Amino acid sequence: MKRILLVPAVFFAACTPTLETMTHADAVAMCQAQADEAAQVVSGTASAGVNSATGPTFGLGLSLNLTPRPRAQTFEACMNDLAANGQIVEGT
Repeated sequence: MKRILLVPAVFFAACTPTLETMTHADAVAMCQAQADEAAQVVSGTASAGVNSATGPTFGLGLSLNLTPRPRAQTFEACMNDLAANGQIVEGT
């Protein structure tokens, strides 16, 4: 009986996701990047190239964020989430 209960417990423990840990400096950099992205209203990309088989190629991408969030709010939420999940470690 104990073996039957043990197998599902081991299976679920193996499938539990492990969260990536990072130093405080890495967490600050990641959260700052997220905050900068969330605060942008308009962002875009452009590309151009030449291929000998198909000729010139051009590409444009435009992203509009209709609900930008303040950088400080996004940064604080990101840092709080990482700390609550135990992802920020010191001395690594």
